[in-house]
Amino acid sequence: MRMKMIGLAIAAAVVALPAFAQDAPDWLGGKLKKPLSETRIGITVLYPGSNAYQAKYAETAEKYTKELGLQATVMDPQGDPATQFNQLQDMISQHMDAIVLWPTSQNALIPAVRQADRAGIPVITSNSPIGEAGRRYVAAHTGPDDCTQAAQSAEILGDSLNGKGNIVVVEGTPGYSVSILRKNCFLDKMQDKYPGITILASQPADWNREKAQTVMETFLTQYGDKIDGVYAFDDGMGLGVISALQGAGKKPGDVKVVTCNLFGEGWDAIKSGWETGSNKQSPVDDAILAIQTAVKVANGIEVPKLQTIETPKITAANVDKFKRPTW
Repeated sequence: MRMKMIGLAIAAAVVALPAFAQDAPDWLGGKLKKPLSETRIGITVLYPGSNAYQAKYAETAEKYTKELGLQATVMDPQGDPATQFNQLQDMISQHMDAIVLWPTSQNALIPAVRQADRAGIPVITSNSPIGEAGRRYVAAHTGPDDCTQAAQSAEILGDSLNGKGNIVVVEGTPGYSVSILRKNCFLDKMQDKYPGITILASQPADWNREKAQTVMETFLTQYGDKIDGVYAFDDGMGLGVISALQGAGKKPGDVKVVTCNLFGEGWDAIKSGWETGSNKQSPVDDAILAIQTAVKVANGIEVPKLQTIETPKITAANVDKFKRPTW
């Protein structure tokens, strides 16, 4: 309760402090400036309608912020930078305590992120970093190490082909930071460790399963039995690739399919031999880490500039050690 008399206000504040401390979650690593119920977090997620991973991330963000008692809004820009830019400006005008941003663009959002920083609102980029020029305005970044994942996928595919053969690549959205990292780091590992493998073609499918199936069908028309393996930038697109292979009459293992961030159906595909390997990437861990980091910075608690989630390799040799993903 707000008191008009200064002495009573100070006394009330002193009484309230222990309550704040008791309400602070164990992971906070410090004291709350104000109750979680009064902490306002804005969250804007790339495009939850595009695949199961993003949908699970958004669902987790909604659920976890409610569990914490935060005042939080989870927004869907539907993959459009202009829409997300406007969402960020709305959050700034509402004076949010912190913003979690899964960016739709590397560079288009930098002016809005700068605006938030200048307004004293910390921004946490999640899953995908923004461009180098904007990182000075970001309080922290959380998410998977996409370069490590791409290198892991290259090793799984390269080893499964014994270092020789022809492959095709199904990319994410061009110009998107994750796409750039999952392409370049895969190519680096392939060129350095597997010079006997040739990339016949590489085509984007925009993180869309149906587009990936169409792209793979085109590859099969162009190259047929010359294709020994496929690298898809995420498991949703990998499942589209598998559908194309099945439609072409291929059998499990005829073409090695390797992806990043395993989905539930991909786990099944590894068990059945259609998918050669992937790596673990949990949207639940991804969302929770971003939200916890946002709460910390909103309360003035120092956090590492970069925090990553674990992404171990998953193949037929160890798939049973991992719980089937629910996304």
